Amino acid sequence: MLSKNLLSEIKEKSDMLNSLKPLSPENQAKLDKKFRLEFNFNSNHLEGNTLTYGETELLLIFDQTEGTHDYREYQEMQAHDVALRMIQEEAAETERPLLENFIRNLNEKILVKPFWKDAITADGQSTRKQIIPGEYKKTPNSVRLSNGEIFHYTAPSEVANEIAELVAWFNENNGKENPVLLAALLHYRFVRIHPFDDGNGRTARLLMNYVFAKNNLPLVVIKSEEKKDYLATLNRADAGDLNAFVEYIGKQLLWSLDLSIKAAKGENIDEDDDLDKELELLKQELNQVPNEFEQEKTNSDIANVIENSIVPLFREINSKIEKIKDLFVRVDVDLQILQIKPNGYHEDLFFSAKDYVSENSFEGYEIKSASINIICTALKKTVRQKNIYYKLRVDLADYNYRIYNDARNEELIILPYKTFLSKYNIDSIAKLVMTYVINEIKSATNLNN
Repeated sequence: MLSKNLLSEIKEKSDMLNSLKPLSPENQAKLDKKFRLEFNFNSNHLEGNTLTYGETELLLIFDQTEGTHDYREYQEMQAHDVALRMIQEEAAETERPLLENFIRNLNEKILVKPFWKDAITADGQSTRKQIIPGEYKKTPNSVRLSNGEIFHYTAPSEVANEIAELVAWFNENNGKENPVLLAALLHYRFVRIHPFDDGNGRTARLLMNYVFAKNNLPLVVIKSEEKKDYLATLNRADAGDLNAFVEYIGKQLLWSLDLSIKAAKGENIDEDDDLDKELELLKQELNQVPNEFEQEKTNSDIANVIENSIVPLFREINSKIEKIKDLFVRVDVDLQILQIKPNGYHEDLFFSAKDYVSENSFEGYEIKSASINIICTALKKTVRQKNIYYKLRVDLADYNYRIYNDARNEELIILPYKTFLSKYNIDSIAKLVMTYVINEIKSATNLNN
């Protein structure tokens, strides 16, 4: 039922792939990831799941969710990924026949849990029914076609017998018929029965790929953008032209073989549209980053930064400077804050580590800038008087605050207003300050020579 040309092309590419096996671990991992994402995304997207390709990758590879989708869509995508592993593991059991219970387990897995769904009665009336995962339908699951006609699948009372016949047929022909023909017919015959109230399409595509896995062939992916062609060939099969659907599946296998051969050769397996997918994923990942940089400052934000970032840094620097006070005649460490008073006047406030109270000192004022100043006057161990001056400047921009080494105009760190300095940040900056002061002392006393 496959054309000679298609059979020949499939055999040629299969032989080439087999000659290139085994793939290197790196190339195999890339190929497995590609098939995993393509199959899960497309099979679910065909049935109305609205997760994008990038969101699918974030979910399955990075275990992160993004977007405002129904929670069930995330659950079903993850469950479908588990079902994919189920068919691969089952296919690896080469001596085990296809079991009816396995088919029910697949459907139970992908549907996750019971839910209610809109449906159509046998006479075309709208209704709702409860979907029980893994259980055969108890009422007809007719569907309205695009031309308005009602298409009737197998009656509920006949489902058990027809599934049993389908399983027996497959086990009898497995290993005897061409695997492409067998996979396509298993898919088609299963869909014609439509044994479950939901998930029949996904289950059919999983079963089809169970056959391909059993015959060491790559996954066949029905792309969601080809939904129209996919359904059209199924409709032609309904009208008696089974060859149309079998040929369609065979052509999809060629894509999978070509992809696998490229991976085996170590070639790039990204497709033309993969850049769009990558950009989409990048946007999703960037959306994971807190958007504090986009939020303009308020006086409260600045006061919180002073209280939770600058003051702890100020106190840590002061505690370290205390250790060298006896080397100088005088050492002063202060926190300088420039604010604008309600009457418009600028005012510099100076705080020592002991007399700083809290951000309440700034209530009703607009804070413009801040700095931590260190003045070490008259180093005792030098012939000439040596003073050391160091300043950490805090730049309060519209969307972030930055701390500078003022002597070199060197930016040390930039953070959004709702993010405060960590203990590591504070320790690192304080250490940098002390390194500068110690080097100045060494230079003044010729200890660097």
